[in-house]
Amino acid sequence: MNLAGMSDLLFALGRRRPGAPFAILRRMPLPVLHALRRPGLRATMRRARRSPYYRETLAHMGVDLGRARGPEDLGEFFLTPAVLKRQPESLLCGTPELAIESSGTSGHVTKVYLSRHELEYAARQGNLLFAANGVGPGDRLLCTLDLAWGLGSLLVERGVRHTPLFAMVVGRVDPVESYRRLEEYRFNVLVSDPFWLGRLTEIARERGRRRAMKLLVGGGEGITPRLRAELERFWEAPVAMTYASTEAATVLGFECAAHDGYHVNEFDFVVEIVDPDPAGYGEVVVTTVNRTVMPLLRYRTGDVARWMDAACRCGLPFRRISAIRGRVDEQVSCAWGNVHPEFFAHLLRDAPGLGADWQVALIERDLSPAVQFRLETGDGASGEQVADVVMSTLQRTCPEAWLAYTQRLIDVEFAFVPPGTLRTQRKLLRLVDERGAPGPVGRTFIATRAGEQGAILLAVRPGM
Repeated sequence: MNLAGMSDLLFALGRRRPGAPFAILRRMPLPVLHALRRPGLRATMRRARRSPYYRETLAHMGVDLGRARGPEDLGEFFLTPAVLKRQPESLLCGTPELAIESSGTSGHVTKVYLSRHELEYAARQGNLLFAANGVGPGDRLLCTLDLAWGLGSLLVERGVRHTPLFAMVVGRVDPVESYRRLEEYRFNVLVSDPFWLGRLTEIARERGRRRAMKLLVGGGEGITPRLRAELERFWEAPVAMTYASTEAATVLGFECAAHDGYHVNEFDFVVEIVDPDPAGYGEVVVTTVNRTVMPLLRYRTGDVARWMDAACRCGLPFRRISAIRGRVDEQVSCAWGNVHPEFFAHLLRDAPGLGADWQVALIERDLSPAVQFRLETGDGASGEQVADVVMSTLQRTCPEAWLAYTQRLIDVEFAFVPPGTLRTQRKLLRLVDERGAPGPVGRTFIATRAGEQGAILLAVRPGM
């Protein structure tokens, strides 16, 4: 029996006894899991020969896929995101029945093709997160992950079909609407992005919290220690984060009740950490085991993490990686999707009176994330005029980002600084993620009123 077959049996048992799959997995040694995984991995290598890209690229590198048993036999080969953005069809090894896309804003979205069976299987596998955190019969789940071209709510909606939960999967609705329904439907498990959970918590703080929660599940972006602590304190419930992606087409890793790193989905992925630094941090590289339509061989995720050494207190044998420390590129995930510097360059293109240097930072104020434009201006430039042009461009050309802004899922700020302020070294990072940074966030760029030494801060709120 391979791991896919074993998964079928475990989840069939789980329909009658929801805690059984997790209890069985806790008693299974990791070498046994890996041994059961090998047949699927060898089949993946053989099937990959049907892909024009794999066949031609690996033949050019002198790699025989027919002899390969795992990613370690592929030499220096790595699959890059550019292939999934520009020529995903070249990776096809079977007939696709659906596609999912990333929420990227770099001009080319990531596309992944699947069969319907693969989608159902991937969704069911994601339910390991609920079992690991004690969710079962009698619990009531609300999911507000985005229901668009990507995974989001699609994965949860398919997955809850294999559980005894009362569940409503409604897509990205306004947190105000959800607050009104918390008591009506007695939800005690919330699944959404951290920025959405933060906004809901702000609303509940203002209007009153009527019930505690059992579990909050976050996905789509990282969470800062400050936001996690406030969510857990206010709702009296743990926060469990997932590590998922369009490319993985399911949950690649998840937090258990111990909240000490992400347990890797050893059923369906071989995970490598390549080019590690002295502290062990390197790029996360994944190979799919059970995908047949569009398998991924040594896909470079761009995420930076390290292996966790000690065994987890929960007893699950799956290995763990750390929280994602950053990206090897300048991509940042937020309420506007996976944004790149090009996204902000477009918004700034027609703004008057700006210098050549600019930077955008993702920061966090209390529970609210914010986009802070840090702009160098010349004499006579009007900060209000610049802000008007940028916000008008955002509203006109980026409707989904504008909706997130009007729903207060993310705020916008403008910090205006004198020429020569931003570039302190040869390379200026156009996009930085400072959420969770120690000390006052954005302290270098904030002044209490215009004319003070330093930056002039202009915060823009919906309706202003």
